[in-house]
Parts: sequence; structure tokens; C-alpha cells
Amino acid sequence: MSETLTDSAGGPVASIPDFPMTRAAECPLAPPPKALALNASRQLSRVRIWDGSTPWLITGYEAIRALFSDARASVDDRLPGYPHW
Repeated sequence: MSETLTDSAGGPVASIPDFPMTRAAECPLAPPPKALALNASRQLSRVRIWDGSTPWLITGYEAIRALFSDARASVDDRLPGYPHW
């Protein structure tokens, strides 16, 4: 159920992995290998969830700190731009 995003020129940008990701059978409590690979390459990426939508998956301490300290990020659903689905 992965899909490829395209940029404005129509070229492929990135594959969107499904979330939650499959964990390794030999170590089920460890993070999924695909999540570790995403974190190693980039700390902000799109994932596809159960309803087909593609929210952002944020991994990595610095990326999360930057998001939480940004006044534009909020849980207040009365603010413009809040994603109501």
C-alpha cells in the first residue's frame, strides 16, 4: 500500500511507507527496521495510516524539539489550518 509522491516536474520524490511498520520477529520490542532507516536518512517523513491519509512521522530528538518549540504547531482545534477530518 505504498505510493510514490511526485514533485512539480512530475518526477518521483519519495515512497510513502505504511504505518505502523512491521517489527522484526526476532526482537519485537525494538523499533521497526524501516522506522530506524527513515530516522537515519531523514527525521521528518510522510507515512500512510489506516484511513489512507498521510500524516508526518517525526523521529529524532532535534526534529521533535524544533516542532514542539514552534508556536505554529498546536493542538488547539480552533486555530486556522487545524486538520479536521
